[in-house]
Amino acid sequence: MTHPEFMPRVRSGALTGFQPLCSRLHINPINLLASENLTSSVLRSTELMISYDSLAHVLNLAADTADYPLFGADMSTYQGLKIFGPLGLLAAESETIAEALEVIQKYFHFHAQGVILNVATDKRDATISIKIQIDPSISQEQLLEMSLLLGYEVMCEMSPDIAASTKVHFRHSPLAPIEQYSKITSARLCFDQETDAIIFPAHVLGQKPRPASADVKSYLETFLDRESKGHEQPLTVKVSKLIYELMPTGEATLATIAPILGLNLRTLQRELRLAGTEFRTLLDEVRFEIAREALDKNYSITDVALNLGYSELSAFSRAFKRWAGVTPQQWRQTTHQSVA
Repeated sequence: MTHPEFMPRVRSGALTGFQPLCSRLHINPINLLASENLTSSVLRSTELMISYDSLAHVLNLAADTADYPLFGADMSTYQGLKIFGPLGLLAAESETIAEALEVIQKYFHFHAQGVILNVATDKRDATISIKIQIDPSISQEQLLEMSLLLGYEVMCEMSPDIAASTKVHFRHSPLAPIEQYSKITSARLCFDQETDAIIFPAHVLGQKPRPASADVKSYLETFLDRESKGHEQPLTVKVSKLIYELMPTGEATLATIAPILGLNLRTLQRELRLAGTEFRTLLDEVRFEIAREALDKNYSITDVALNLGYSELSAFSRAFKRWAGVTPQQWRQTTHQSVA
């Protein structure tokens, strides 16, 4: 088993496509999830965190149950940039493919922990290699085929012209005849290689990503409408929700949020002023909310400060006292006393 102090987790968005693929293959997705003590809620929400070991086990069990060795590869066809949620939106807003990959590499822990992504280039090729740190006793072939072919789909989504010139390398041998893979993906697959990687022409890195697809943008609508029960939300609520969602990535900024909402920076500032507030005020309100939640869960004050973007504990303490009238330590003591 994976060491208990390091249990890699991944957003339940990684299960996108699981239910329809199981239905297509006439197997029961709920029973498969139950084998890993996962409920059907992981199919309804993309934001839950599940064990990476459990994801690998479920994919392996599904492939065995359906007698379909390309289960993981096929699941990748249901996915794309949309499964990364706000991280996918950030990547789509980048100026170049290189920047988009930097964003994904830097903040991939927001989507999944225990994954090492490395981007290397030479004069001819760019290579994205991947290592997944799960229990070594678990077969990773299904997980790797889903992950690398998802990576291929994401690259083609950002730069459609590279489809024919991109190769996907796997360390393992093919799980089925190559012609069966060709029915699923147009990628050039190479097996029994030294690394698990995606290789494409280096010049692509300088290209601007294609604008986010309707599927990626629909994530934003789903996220913003999650608690609105179908009613249009005020701009201030939308901005606050995006700040909350983006805070873990370190990109909860006016410059990032404005284009996601389809506005330029000055227009968003003006609209917030008309609503009687400003971005800094909303940012502080969300930081205060996240800080209270974290302190109530007994997170260390230092960790809370760092997660909120404060490089110095003293700066966080001053900000918290401005919000609450007491220091973080006093807040925690008062909360614990009231509970007792």
